[in-house]
Amino acid sequence: MIAVTRFGGTLLRARAECGGRAATVAFRVLSLLAALALSTPRNTEAQSVTAGAQRATRAELETRAKELESQLAGSGLKGGNRNKATAELAAIRNRLKIGDFRVGDRFVITVRQDSIRGDTANVRDSLKVTIMNLPDISLEGVLRSELDERMTAHAARFLRNVSVRTLVLTRISVVGEVSGPGFYLASPDRPISEVVMLAGGPSQYANLKELEVVRAGTVVVNAKDSRRFLKEGRTLEQLDIQSGDEVRIPKKRRISGELVFRLFFIVSSMSFALLNFLQWYVNRQDG
Repeated sequence: MIAVTRFGGTLLRARAECGGRAATVAFRVLSLLAALALSTPRNTEAQSVTAGAQRATRAELETRAKELESQLAGSGLKGGNRNKATAELAAIRNRLKIGDFRVGDRFVITVRQDSIRGDTANVRDSLKVTIMNLPDISLEGVLRSELDERMTAHAARFLRNVSVRTLVLTRISVVGEVSGPGFYLASPDRPISEVVMLAGGPSQYANLKELEVVRAGTVVVNAKDSRRFLKEGRTLEQLDIQSGDEVRIPKKRRISGELVFRLFFIVSSMSFALLNFLQWYVNRQDG
């Protein structure tokens, strides 16, 4: 089932264990709570974080693509910088073509009409979703920044005076030294430190200084950077953490009693041997 264990602000936690009717009921409750949260006006002064690349508009991506094309056409970029620019350009073109959504993505929907209603949507095969018992809509080619507009336009075909807001959730795997390792759903505007707390917090042996984020076997946030990001309170979106990424928290390196005894024995033996040698050398000089 999906056990809902905490909801705070726009932060959601759900641990996927198995399917079933209970999971549907639990997530419906979660959706209603999220709908109420989304319908509450936010203090814009308290949330002054600049929108990250995940919410970039189509115009912004197209502008960035033109900049990269211009840079690559010249001779200024070489070596690793050129490879990096080429990869970024390919990623932008891919987003513009197929959009930001993949099968398995999930988001919370708030529908405002005569009343406020909440629902959840799961991206199925062919990138289609169903909301509020309305006909399916395809998200192929849709960016995150376009989702609200696309959903509102779709709902307006069947409902009057309707507006739709969405909250796309990031599905993250938290493994290693935490109390409850598993998969969790979190709002992308939450700090990465809260993801660790979603998993029950670090264990007594956790080494948060070595936290890493891995995507498809490649480290996208290394231990050195993660220490700074944790202190700065960087959010999932600011770090471009995506659904399917894995947060790894390793174990502290511990020196066992047996190892300490062995080291002590080795040091003592070497010291004893050194003293014997010095005594032999002094006696030889006196003789």
